[in-house]
Amino acid sequence: MVIADVSGKGVAAGLLMPSIEVALRMNAPRFPSTSDLLQLFNNVVCQVTSGLRFISLFYGKLYPQSGSLEYTNAGHNPPLLIRAGTDPSPLDKGGPVLGVLPDSKYESAKISLRQRDVLVLYTDGAVEAENPAGEQYSAERLSKTVGSHLQQNASELIETIYGSVTPFRETKALADDLTLVVVKML
Repeated sequence: MVIADVSGKGVAAGLLMPSIEVALRMNAPRFPSTSDLLQLFNNVVCQVTSGLRFISLFYGKLYPQSGSLEYTNAGHNPPLLIRAGTDPSPLDKGGPVLGVLPDSKYESAKISLRQRDVLVLYTDGAVEAENPAGEQYSAERLSKTVGSHLQQNASELIETIYGSVTPFRETKALADDLTLVVVKML
């Protein structure tokens, strides 16, 4: 699973994202480790963008049979692992954003997912959405929203999150994109 955000706005940033997807799909099977793939990918992004753009990216390999997830976070908002009765755990192991520092080192981590665990991947448009007073929605508010709706399935959780951000902002217009990926272990 992947979630990413390219710096900047407009056509140039928009055209870079499909290239990222193709490169990841082509190279992922060749690299057993998420960190090795992102290390190579960082060097490619540095060459392609000449340091003018960067990409925050979270890459995870989910193994449903064992319930394990190996991941590397390249400067992206840390996805949240939310379990009933515990504090949310941010998935933040990795390294810097892609495309800025050639030869950067990345680390991977492996976690075990249990039945009813919820993993929320999101872009900064979710947590940095502001209300008229200038207060941000925040990762804490996102965690509380999900934590109070753990009985919902993944699709319902996405609707609940969107339905929470819009009234918080008091407008339907978003200043930044809001992308969500929700995984719920059955």
